[in-house]
Amino acid sequence: MDDLIEEVDITDDHQQPKLISALMAILFQCVTTLLWLAISVPCLPLFVLGLFIWGLPPIIPAWSTFCKFFMAVFTEGEPKDNIPWTNWVLLFLLFFDVLIKVPINGLCWYIDEFLYSSYHKVNIEEPVFMITAHRSGSTQLCNYLQDDKENFIAPTVAEAMFPYIWVWKIFAPIALQLGLDKRLHNFSVFGPESIKRHHSVILKTDTWDSLARFWHFGVFSLYLGSPFMCWGFSFIKSDNPKYHNGEFFQSFVHFTNCMMKKVMYYRGKPKQRILIKGHFLLNAKILEHQYPKSKFFAVVRNPVDRFCSCINMVKAVAEDGPGNTQYGLFPATWRVIRDYVICTQIPYCEQEMLFYKEPADNKFVIPFTMYVNNLSATLQRIYSFCDIPIPDDVMSNAVRIQHTTHDYTRRRANYDPKFNKSLVNLGVNEKKLRERLREYIEWIKSVEDYKKTD
Repeated sequence: MDDLIEEVDITDDHQQPKLISALMAILFQCVTTLLWLAISVPCLPLFVLGLFIWGLPPIIPAWSTFCKFFMAVFTEGEPKDNIPWTNWVLLFLLFFDVLIKVPINGLCWYIDEFLYSSYHKVNIEEPVFMITAHRSGSTQLCNYLQDDKENFIAPTVAEAMFPYIWVWKIFAPIALQLGLDKRLHNFSVFGPESIKRHHSVILKTDTWDSLARFWHFGVFSLYLGSPFMCWGFSFIKSDNPKYHNGEFFQSFVHFTNCMMKKVMYYRGKPKQRILIKGHFLLNAKILEHQYPKSKFFAVVRNPVDRFCSCINMVKAVAEDGPGNTQYGLFPATWRVIRDYVICTQIPYCEQEMLFYKEPADNKFVIPFTMYVNNLSATLQRIYSFCDIPIPDDVMSNAVRIQHTTHDYTRRRANYDPKFNKSLVNLGVNEKKLRERLREYIEWIKSVEDYKKTD
């Protein structure tokens, strides 16, 4: 990676946290942690009982993960990462907060095991996995498919954040009666600049592995320097154990299997195909083996454009996402985010190509250029790939969407220049990057040429 990076002056536009604000955030976190402790202690005996009966729920991080994160507070980060001392204190408190909530979260999961254990009998025959790289347009595409409720079921952000059937059965009807579903229709966990790039609407589906990481400290790894980000928020296989979070990837498969069955059980529409979207390339082979009739597809995009978009997106989330706005954590610098993206996305490209180049009827690749220029043709190919007749209303909506929300060029024109830096501005040698990914770029070009003649 070092040969791709050049020394340039990268100025971070944000301000250092004010001492008073930082101390208030620390004080607030101390108070909330104590309150959760008072609730959690009475739940501990029942949680231990459930642990012996049903085992560790997939929403609970492995004990080794807790140790890893607690140690990271004292060992990760370098002076050049510009991490203020308030981040270390807040992160330690946040990790402790997650540890305290283990009996509560575990007990909530066990209620489903006690009341609705029959969800395990749900048969998931033909799941559709959209496993694609960051900033390829996959979230928006998945939202289009999710709107076709006759053919697809896609777990929502809310269902991943509250992964309990009993909660859905109790509170969903109440929310409908109060009209909260309309109020939450456009509610996002991100701030205005991040929303321009990635909606993350709570009642829509989103990046599944990122939602799973919500339960495994994932968002907090963005504030501990690029090496730790590569471990805590990576999506590929790495020969370097420093970058391989095996505990998370093991629990992720369990979480995915359980959640697909829970959602299908709750919605009661077993003939529909469940659609899961994310970047979980490392688990693709495992899921392919577990579900022999599963289908996989991806949107492939020029890596130079995609890397640039990814860096700017992560920077925007670091500034106006929950870590900064909700917890008061100081955003990661451009250098940290740049190094993280380059380190994780180059091997992702290489492994993505290997997976989707395998000759198989259950894999399908969509060029990004076709997706942004001809949404109707893209949806037609996806439905054909899934062996589903495309509904007339889906086609008519595609034409309408193509001229409104799907206009990629117009959306980019609204980006804040502060979060729209080029790779050259960030010190990435584009020529060397293209050479490093020459085979991958040629593969994308071959896919584009094939789709033009198909």
